[in-house]
Amino acid sequence: MVKRKQIIIIGAGHNGLVTANLLSEAEHQVTVLETREVVGGACVTEELFPGFKVSSTSYVSTLLLPQIVKRFELHRHGYRVIKQDPAFFVPYPDGRFLLLHGDDRDTDQIAKFSKKDAQNYPRFKSTLERIGNFLKPFLLKPPPQPQSNSLRDLWSLFQMGLGIRRLSPEDTQILVQLSTIGISDFLDNWFESDEIKAFFSSQAVIGDYGGPHHPGTAFTLLHDYLGGVEDTSTLAGAAGIWGVVVGGMGTITQALAAAAKERGATIRTNTKVKRIELNGKGKVDGVRLENGEVIHADIVASNATPRRTFLELLPQDALPEVFIQHIKGFKDLGASLKVHLALSELPDFTAMRGIEPGPQHRGLISFCPSVQFIEQAWEECKRGDFSTHPTVEACIHSVLDPSCAPRGTHIMSCFVQYGPRHLKRGNWEDLKETVAKRVIAEIAQYAPNLSQAVTDWHVYTPEDLEKKFGLTGGNIYHGAMTLDQLFLFRPMAGYADYRTPVKNLYLCGSGTHPGGGVWGAPGWNAAHQILRDIH
Repeated sequence: MVKRKQIIIIGAGHNGLVTANLLSEAEHQVTVLETREVVGGACVTEELFPGFKVSSTSYVSTLLLPQIVKRFELHRHGYRVIKQDPAFFVPYPDGRFLLLHGDDRDTDQIAKFSKKDAQNYPRFKSTLERIGNFLKPFLLKPPPQPQSNSLRDLWSLFQMGLGIRRLSPEDTQILVQLSTIGISDFLDNWFESDEIKAFFSSQAVIGDYGGPHHPGTAFTLLHDYLGGVEDTSTLAGAAGIWGVVVGGMGTITQALAAAAKERGATIRTNTKVKRIELNGKGKVDGVRLENGEVIHADIVASNATPRRTFLELLPQDALPEVFIQHIKGFKDLGASLKVHLALSELPDFTAMRGIEPGPQHRGLISFCPSVQFIEQAWEECKRGDFSTHPTVEACIHSVLDPSCAPRGTHIMSCFVQYGPRHLKRGNWEDLKETVAKRVIAEIAQYAPNLSQAVTDWHVYTPEDLEKKFGLTGGNIYHGAMTLDQLFLFRPMAGYADYRTPVKNLYLCGSGTHPGGGVWGAPGWNAAHQILRDIH
């Protein structure tokens, strides 16, 4: 009989809540501590304008693990997702457009820009799917520790070796390319049309602190092939396709919180952790809150970023010097902003006219005319400025889920790049109106009625993402998703198994394997590692 443990989880984001569910299910006493007044972390729904339910930060779903949905019965707690079909509408300045569904129809769409690219696309897509399928078995287990002599690690290394042997030489080469080179260089090997390369490049640099030529940006493109949504209205699965969550992304975390409470977990909001408490032997003893309260625990799992966990919540003498220096150098700057627009009517796109809901409004909408456009936006950010012409990807949530906006109106959420966390001049608060105006102007080039349709706007800057949502550096992934910070190296070689140098302190957030995105895999893996250690 395993003794019931007192466990504290710092942060009620989706990963922290997944961890809480699994540990509570195993009958341990779990307390989740959340700084904000609402659970969810960066996966929340907020009423930014009266009557509008807005997915503030993360805004569409594709990666959420089906194991999580099924095991915690999220549908019973209100979770519903509607597949976006088409998946993407991509207008171009000359009036042409792409309408991508994620199926065979895409070949004809690409042929409008290049017949050669249309011929190459099926092989491109199937290659990414094969490599994605190779990686999927490694997502739900801790990366093996190469120096370890444990049977589990040795077996994992053996399985990994077998998996690599099954890859063809061509796929192995492509996996290395995806992991090491810029997305622009990668796409040059497949496509000739700048419009097609611009679209895929825009998807690959999302959330990255780097441009299309930046080494490692190609790997982010593979992310889309590691998930997929099940449209709960049709029960049709769709790998690599995005979906709108009814009620906003906060429905996911509200459902996870409800499931955790059913399993006996306690969730405290408006409760900020000041530091992690250690006993005289350097072992976890609990946490101290901002109000001075001390909560004792046998185990602490932090859903905070690696930098916050190790450099802000722990005394530095509790960690090896080499570990501290690594975390200080951990790449976690972000360059993303979120801009939300309340609309009196839908955008009337020059490339596909109409203000009644149509295919041009149902999927993600990408405004990115060329690879050079992205590169120019990144160059300005690198110099410390917000991009004069930012890249924008938008979702009009209210088209598929009318409940999130008052009747006759709509909400348009925009993922925007690039803006440095630390501006060279001025401050982000004073720049917010400029950000909104530039984003509106960029979209209005494709939908001239937008400027008059906007009735209100709200901007979250990289500074807001850090201070309000706890995303250090404004990085939506808790840290760069590049080869040197993935798999065995996330957050550091020797500590990729969710354990830390402090006894009974674990990480369970996106700063661990397999990284960022609303899928819950880090929380799922961390909980299983904790259970293996204490059972």
